[in-house]
Amino acid sequence: MSRPSIALIFNPAARGEKARRFRESLGQLQNECTLLETTAPGSATDLAAQAVRDGCKTVVASGGDGTVNEVVNGLAKVRDGLGQAQLGILPLGTMNVFARELGLPLDAPRAWETIRLGQARAVDLPLAKVQTTAGPAQRCFVQMAGAGLDADAVGGVSLALKKKIGPLAYLFSTLSALNARPPKLTATWDGGSASGEWMCVGNGRFFGGPVVLFPDAKLNDGRLDLCVFPRINPGSVSRGVTSMALGQIGDWPGAEHHRVSELTLDGPAGTRVQADGDFIGTLPVTVTLRPRALKVLVPRGK
Repeated sequence: MSRPSIALIFNPAARGEKARRFRESLGQLQNECTLLETTAPGSATDLAAQAVRDGCKTVVASGGDGTVNEVVNGLAKVRDGLGQAQLGILPLGTMNVFARELGLPLDAPRAWETIRLGQARAVDLPLAKVQTTAGPAQRCFVQMAGAGLDADAVGGVSLALKKKIGPLAYLFSTLSALNARPPKLTATWDGGSASGEWMCVGNGRFFGGPVVLFPDAKLNDGRLDLCVFPRINPGSVSRGVTSMALGQIGDWPGAEHHRVSELTLDGPAGTRVQADGDFIGTLPVTVTLRPRALKVLVPRGK
């Protein structure tokens, strides 16, 4: 019997109703794909890389944005891996920001139909060169990255609290970050620069769920969208979050938007950086872009 051309990567210990229903359906899927279980944070990257080496043409990330990020980094880890395989997504996470950006169905059965019958769409792939305790490192991301408030909220979250209360743990981490003195950040790019206390880089429009932070962003336009927040305090964050919820991003006090092909963010040593909702290292970080390098399965006509 020939080996299935689809590899499906999933976390067997994932919590939540969607994950439970998905595990119940695994018996029906095992004849259509190779099932690969993650064993620890980061293992999806190695599994995806091996799946490409084994000749799989579609590698499916089953989970949230963190799992998608790990799988994409696995594809990019193999020489010409992004050319050999396409990405499928079963959105089983809480926010599923990238899946929303692509217009994917958010229920597993319809998402699986997209993987089986959909079409490949080429999208841009940003690459962050960041500092880690082991030295400089590279990390692809698909949706957005940030330095400052959001990275502190992600990097400072208590894992024990996250296990107990889920996404609410990020709220407590954000409140803690707001009590700290915000860093003074600078962004530089060819022909321009900006300064502020929180900076986000977008590949798509959404941030943290169905919230539009980068209104002009497109996944395949060969450009990065930079949003600079000059001042961060509880008042400005409260007004800004309300504005985003109402779709009026221009009302965030003093927010600046720039469209660039690559950029460098710098600031105090140790300032955290997040990508696709996960802590990846510290400043300085340089972000470049590989235009239309990632192939993702989407519903036909998207």
